[in-house]
Amino acid sequence: MAIINIKIYPEEKEQILKVIKKNRGKTMSISAIANEAGQNPNRARFVIEELLQEGKIVRTPTKAYNPRYIRYSYDIVK
Repeated sequence: MAIINIKIYPEEKEQILKVIKKNRGKTMSISAIANEAGQNPNRARFVIEELLQEGKIVRTPTKAYNPRYIRYSYDIVK
């Protein structure tokens, strides 16, 4: 299986963190976060996954329409 390595830049992380801090506790889609941060939604998905792995943010499920369509709220870990 091929391994895809995506380079995430610190500026991208900072943009996403600013949006999450501004909308703390609010249920938002990744595309809404990306639009507010001025990023591509597909790229923002990888940035958010990396921030989750680093433990800088937490993701809490807020709305579950079905098993594949879940909305989350994001918060910054202190």
